[in-house]
Parts: sequence; C-alpha cells; structure tokens
Amino acid sequence: MGLTGLRLFVRINTIYYMYMILQHIYVISKHIEIYIKNRPKLLFAAVILFSLIWAVLGPVGGCDKVVFYYLNKDKMVCLEPAFADFEQSSLNQDPTYIEPNVLGVLTSEAAAEDASSSDASLGQDALVSLVDDNTALGNSGPITFISQEPRDEAVNYIVQQGDSPSTIAASFGISVNTLLWANKLNDGQIIRAGDELVVLPVSGVLHKVKDGEIIGTIAKKYKADQEEIIAFNVLPADGEISVGQQLIVPEGVMPAPAKPKVQYVAGSNSRVTGPGTGKSRSYPYGQCTWYVAQKRYVPWSGHAKAWLANASAMGFSVCWGAQCQPQAGAIVSLKGSSWLSRLYGHVAYIESVSDGWFTISEMNHTGWAVRSVRTIQAGSSAIAGFIY
Repeated sequence: MGLTGLRLFVRINTIYYMYMILQHIYVISKHIEIYIKNRPKLLFAAVILFSLIWAVLGPVGGCDKVVFYYLNKDKMVCLEPAFADFEQSSLNQDPTYIEPNVLGVLTSEAAAEDASSSDASLGQDALVSLVDDNTALGNSGPITFISQEPRDEAVNYIVQQGDSPSTIAASFGISVNTLLWANKLNDGQIIRAGDELVVLPVSGVLHKVKDGEIIGTIAKKYKADQEEIIAFNVLPADGEISVGQQLIVPEGVMPAPAKPKVQYVAGSNSRVTGPGTGKSRSYPYGQCTWYVAQKRYVPWSGHAKAWLANASAMGFSVCWGAQCQPQAGAIVSLKGSSWLSRLYGHVAYIESVSDGWFTISEMNHTGWAVRSVRTIQAGSSAIAGFIY
C-alpha cells in the first residue's frame, strides 16, 4: 500500500468514526430534546460541548503523514503536517541508517523531494520512536544514527548521555575490548557525555608503526594473520609499511601487560627518613604504614585498610576506586593478595607517574622491613584508592 492509499485509508476511517459519533449524538439528542426544549441555557451548553469534541477530534482527521516503522510493519505512526513525506520504500531500500538501539524513524523535508531514492537523507528535526506496543514518543533531542554498512576506516564517536562502552561497541558491531584498546581505557573506567572515542571498523587493534617494525612482528604481537592485515589496510603485497603509519589489525588481541619487576633497593633494611619523619603519627617500624609515614606527613592512625576513611575524616583529599588518577607524592591503598594484607590492608608511596603506569616504593611487600620498588598499571583492580 502506497502513501496515497494510506492517506485514503486514514481519512475513510476518520469519516466513519465521525459518522458513528454524530449518529450517537443524534440519538441522544432525541432523548433529551424534550428535556432541553424549554431550557435554552442547557441547549447552549450542549452546543459548546459538541464544539469542543469536534476540536479535539479534528487534528486526527487532518493527519495526512503516515510512516511505517521499518522493523515492525504492523505499527503505524501518524505524524503532524510539519513532518515531510517519507515513504516506506525509502526504508526498504536503505535501512542502514536506522539506529540499532533506538526504535525510531527520523524524517526531513529534504526526503519529500525524492522519497523513492535510496539516498534520501534523514533529517534531525524530530524523532518518532515506538516505546511499546501502543505508544509513540516524540523527541527533539540529538540522535546519533549509526550506519551498519561495512567500513574500512576508524571513525570518531561523540559519547551520548546514557552510553557505555558495551552499548557503543554493540551499536558498531565490535567487541568491547576493541573500543577500550583503541581509546586506552581500562575495564570499568567511566566515560561521560561529550567524550570523543575512536571506533574501529572491525574487532581488533589499532597500531601505530614504530621504527624497526615489520608486518610479521606486528601480526605476531597481536596474534593476528599477516595477510589479513595487508589486505584490510590495502598494503603492497610485500607488506611494506612506514614509521608512524596507522594500521588496523583485524581480530588482533592486545598482549597482556608484562608483570612488573620488583626492584630490591640497596640498604633497604636501614631506617628510612623523609619529610614525615618525626612529624607523622607513630607506627611500628618495618610495616608499610611506618614507611609511608616517613615519606610524607601522616597525622591519622589505624591499619592501612582504614587509611582512606581516616585521611578523609581529617580533611585530606581522597579518591576511592581503581578509576582514580595516580599522582606523584600521593599514597595508594592496595588490596593485597596475602591473608595478612587482606586483613590489615597495604599502602605505598607513589614515586612517579608515566603513560598509564605509576611507580611505587613500599615496605613489607617482599619481606618485613624490606623496601622495594615496583610499577603498577593505572586502573588496576588491586587499587583501593588514593590519598592526595
């Protein structure tokens, strides 16, 4: 059924319902005719009531823009005359512009000029979406329509309110890890509306070629197929690449971060002094708390597990959770793996921060009163929080 047929169908049904309403009004009026014959005020009120009913039903009769939702053809949504014609054929020919996570069809006046063309553009003036079986919702807010056509290049995506890495990845048909890796995000890290993310066309890894690298080493690093990398990036048959070139590695997997090496510091058993020595609260020598209290001023008390709450209670800036950002000179509270650290907690002093990693110095991690240094990745699940 074309758009003209739909208009005729709507109007015939509207006329039929109006006829039925008028017939009922006529029958009722016969019953009350005698009653209101000598009551002109009541008759006047009846006329006003009839006028109001007509005014309410009038817009339904004048609705002449009908759109079928592409994925649910038995649903019909009536648009106000301000919306342009948008034939079902446009959706059938070019369904790739329907947002997979939004039940909606966006129309524009531009589409009315060439509704049968598969290139008819979808405007951004209004949205009609099916919320449930019987409800149509109008929304004038910004909507991002994601094309599902195959892509061979990365695109930039602006995070919308309510987005999460998993919903964005699902919308683009890629894995969540692909999105995290391309944007150097940690699992569970918060993204906010307005953030700009790089989205790859396929699941895999985005790699910037470094000096001395060849296709073979890149494929081995990400456990990918060398020929697929060459084909997807349209490289010469011999796989020639240049320094700084961006490559998309289809189905590549980011290697797990290397386990940080623990450095034993010479003279680690000697007593450590620092800005907090003689000023901080007293702690038992050799414990992690004692060491950190020498490195900086620590006026609060308690086991390491309680340091975040105790420091916050004394007015220090505290951030709970692995998503917090490390800073040089801050204290990091860690969730230890041993039963002792799980019971009492563990704290360390942040020496430096670099490119998503931070270096800490600590005591009692490798042995009682032994000072050691190691590197931890920002966002690690072992992080309980920071005291700045």
